[in-house]
Amino acid sequence: MHYIRFCRPPEVQAGRSQASVKIVLTITTDLSDAFLSPRNPVPLAVIGAYTERGPGGDGADRLIPAPLTAAGSPPTWRAGMRVLKLDLPLPPLPRPLETLQIRPLSRQLAALATSDVLPGDRGLIMPVYADMPREPGAVGPSVCFRSLRLSAGDGRGGAGAAAAAAAVPPLQIEEDLGESIARHIWDSGVVMVSMLADLCSVGSPAGGGGPLPRLRSILLQQLHRPLNILELGCGVGVLGIGLARILSLAQQAEAGAKEPPHILMTDLPEAEGKARANIARQAGSFEVAPADLDFEPLDWQDGQHGKFGGKAGSRAWDLVVLCDCTYNTDTLPPLVKTLSALHGHTARLGSSAAEAPTKTEVLVATKPRHSSERIFFDLMSADGWVVREQTVLPLPLLDAEGQTVEVYLFGK
Repeated sequence: MHYIRFCRPPEVQAGRSQASVKIVLTITTDLSDAFLSPRNPVPLAVIGAYTERGPGGDGADRLIPAPLTAAGSPPTWRAGMRVLKLDLPLPPLPRPLETLQIRPLSRQLAALATSDVLPGDRGLIMPVYADMPREPGAVGPSVCFRSLRLSAGDGRGGAGAAAAAAAVPPLQIEEDLGESIARHIWDSGVVMVSMLADLCSVGSPAGGGGPLPRLRSILLQQLHRPLNILELGCGVGVLGIGLARILSLAQQAEAGAKEPPHILMTDLPEAEGKARANIARQAGSFEVAPADLDFEPLDWQDGQHGKFGGKAGSRAWDLVVLCDCTYNTDTLPPLVKTLSALHGHTARLGSSAAEAPTKTEVLVATKPRHSSERIFFDLMSADGWVVREQTVLPLPLLDAEGQTVEVYLFGK
């Protein structure tokens, strides 16, 4: 995919007749290693939004969109560009703008929902959002966020499904501005959340007819008993948080127990700030009881020896998930040993508690970037792991050679 990125925070400046907002953006791949070079120019829409303290019957606040660019003369990204600088006048509004969205003008190109991403032939460019500075001359926050509407749970069909989907708060994930690869969303996370949203949807096949039926069965166990999921290398948290939201939607759509899943995201200590900021962003977004969603630092150098923090060590884990964690081959031996240590830890807890799970399965998503990553599968096999299920998902990519995300479910 390609991602619209702010190169620096949007800035509001006062003018003689009206204020304006200055924006510097780029469009790159997830690792910022290539700029978008489209065969045809890509017009962009820049849309602000403010909250209307409306007098509606329900008394609820409403977010009102305010387009800042005219459809007839939109700013446009062309092949050969590295940055695009905009200075857009702010129209008179009853309240200051609170957020800013930049997306492709063509709905076909914009990844606005998980259902855009999976087909692989649309949702090619990820829009970007930012909170706006309130005063002229002020600079906005040094973070932006991504937003995806979730399709899980809206498989009921018809107008009711569309209305229900529109009422579901989108998944919002904060990331840093700029083009660094740290503290950013990567391709596999977006594709995995999109696949899981479809897999856990009411309308997806109950068994055998869809991809990864065993994985679907594991995930939907949470309708009948608590489900414990641990994520390794969570980064900004798109997979763990997205999975929490998706399972909440599945609970809403199905009759059954409403015990929320427990999801523990782990990574190196420097990832904690962004992961916790994104956990906090989910306040009020869960459709039923919020998932027990938490973070704990976990270094694989410790994990390979079975050294876990109090949170990781206190539970037996049904499922360990990770995405885009196999690109650095130096970390693969401790990663595999950490997975095996978690499996052994779960087995030990299971032997002393009749209701605890006795086996841990592992869900891995990877976008192959170089051939040396294949050693991961050799290491997993040598440690007794076998592939239970697998699938290959197309990665949306505009005017470039097709790429894929590979998904594997391992067990012992």
